[in-house]
Amino acid sequence: MQDPAAQKLSLPAWLPPALLALALVPLYLYCLPPVLPPYRDAGEMAGAAWTLGVAHQPGYPLYIISAKLFSLLPLGNPAVFVFWRAAAAHFSSWAALPAALLLGLNFTLRTVSSVPEMYALNFFFAAALLLTASLPGRAAVFLSAFLLGLGMANRMDLLLAAPAVLILLWPSLRAGGWALFFKAAGFAFLGFSLYLFLPLRSAGLPVFDWSHPADPATFLAVITRKSYGSTLDLISLNYARGELFLPSLKYYAGHLWQNFSLALALAAAGAWLEWRRDRRRLAALAALFLFSGPLFLFMANMPPNPHALAIVEPYYLLPDLTVAFWAAAGLFHLAVLFPRALPPLALAAAAAAGLVWHNGAYASDRRWLFAAEDYASDALRSVPPGATLVAKKDVQLFSLWYLQSVKGLRPDVSVVAQGLSGAPWYRALQGRYQPGLRLHNLNGGGAEQWRAFAGDNPGGVYATMDAELPREVPSLPSGLVNELYPARGSAPGPTWELYSLPRLDRRYRDFFDRDLGTSYAQALLAGAARRSADGGLDPASLRQLRLAALLDPDLPDAPLFEGFYYSSKADWRTAKGCFRASAETYERLLLLGVKYYALPQLRRSLENASAYAWLNYGVAAEKTGDRRAAEEAYTLALRRNPGMADAHYNLAILYWNRDWDRVRRELSETLRVNPAHQQARRYLTQLGAR
Repeated sequence: MQDPAAQKLSLPAWLPPALLALALVPLYLYCLPPVLPPYRDAGEMAGAAWTLGVAHQPGYPLYIISAKLFSLLPLGNPAVFVFWRAAAAHFSSWAALPAALLLGLNFTLRTVSSVPEMYALNFFFAAALLLTASLPGRAAVFLSAFLLGLGMANRMDLLLAAPAVLILLWPSLRAGGWALFFKAAGFAFLGFSLYLFLPLRSAGLPVFDWSHPADPATFLAVITRKSYGSTLDLISLNYARGELFLPSLKYYAGHLWQNFSLALALAAAGAWLEWRRDRRRLAALAALFLFSGPLFLFMANMPPNPHALAIVEPYYLLPDLTVAFWAAAGLFHLAVLFPRALPPLALAAAAAAGLVWHNGAYASDRRWLFAAEDYASDALRSVPPGATLVAKKDVQLFSLWYLQSVKGLRPDVSVVAQGLSGAPWYRALQGRYQPGLRLHNLNGGGAEQWRAFAGDNPGGVYATMDAELPREVPSLPSGLVNELYPARGSAPGPTWELYSLPRLDRRYRDFFDRDLGTSYAQALLAGAARRSADGGLDPASLRQLRLAALLDPDLPDAPLFEGFYYSSKADWRTAKGCFRASAETYERLLLLGVKYYALPQLRRSLENASAYAWLNYGVAAEKTGDRRAAEEAYTLALRRNPGMADAHYNLAILYWNRDWDRVRRELSETLRVNPAHQQARRYLTQLGAR
């Protein structure tokens, strides 16, 4: 119920929600993407909703059904209004208004509200639970239990809100005893029973039928995600428990500042004043914050790299509810305690909202975000009729699924999910809808599986740039993809003419959009690298390399191959600059590897590649007469990769006729590292003869 003191701040009840609608509804509609946005499982979810299929575990039946009915409704908007109503019930409608506005401007909420994903719906149910659990009586218990069970049919992590709900409902539960508790459990199970949609729909053999939950042995595994290792689970397994907790808290603190700014002071005051006014309510909201915030981050144990942060970011929304609630509490209690401070408090709340809007204004504008559909369209245009196309990453793969299942484009192409190719249910699914396709385990099965796969699918096998291929698999760039096992004498396919580059907004730096830009950059680089291997780069290839570097500045091989072009023209000064740019890119990536807690094998791979870039820079420096820079480059190359024999050999040549003892040592080290190095052996023999 509303605090009696709220009457001091009481104004027309209709005005705050009207102001919220006036501010947020046009903003959300204005920033909506025009087509399928590039975001994690967006393509899969849109396709599953369109076909009423079964998405990946746990199936998300509530989202699939809701999306089918309300596919054009950005669900973040009603969630903000529900939060406002919940906060207004405890404080006042006007104290709740700035907090609700802050949530509406929240960058993460705006992001997930504009993509076909289940996070905004999860936020809606969490806000609804705050409202219903605050109501008195047995009806509130039953409604809250039902909403908790129903909401878990959308996302299981809503269970993190259960402790807060129990604390808020505790007076009613204690008065009703065990009988009321078991009745509430029945209502929760009633909502949760929506999961029965999965086996019923799966029995109809839909196009999307992940894990085929019509099989009773599979149904429970689907709900519990037992048979599905998510990206979050797989990444965190590489680190010790709790190893990344403090870095995760640091990034969540940055998220709080970006999305609440000055209102964090109001939230801190609200939490303190709630201790004095309503400790049970404080305990409930603190439980929501601790379970869905710090505890979740501790269990997730994710490295702070852009990919992992993009995965974790939607989970910030549940603890954000608590912060917004405490901000409303702080504004309300301070206004009641210090009536004369109301104008500066209102000004501070307005300034906080202005800062939050400014922080996320550009990044939330997705009106020109065509990247996902353009990428999928270009990938399909890169393969001939009747071909088989293998993809692995979520956005790339699911965007292809979406274009085929929803828009009906290129039904002649068999799109294969590399990560699922070994799963029996996936093979059975493809056997129903693509009977001519012969699947093999392409995810860890080795080169033999790929060779057999290519032999069994004679229409031509292609792979997107994100697919992971064994080194033994021959490939040839073909537009935005690679042709596997090409015929002898085949030439690379066209690249420049295929791309929808004019609509690839390079300024928009969402992680998933940037990853699609990387796919384009990798295709451009692959084409140029192949031409370099076939006899040398031409000016057109040089333009492609520069475009690749523009699309992905963290692609060090683009300036490296440009350096090869200029070195082949004996333009060593220009080549030196290109090799230096490549080496410095690797150095930047190594620093990011430390910052992002990259796994040791990745850092070793970067160190080895960095050594090669420094080696080439040293050669170019030596050719231009800069001996000092050459020696520093060779030394750094050895520091990055002590097993680089050519760096020792180049140092020996650098000191030829200057320091014979140093020459002898470097040649001996060359042979120690690589006993088959013939030139080092010949020169060392000459020195011995002297």
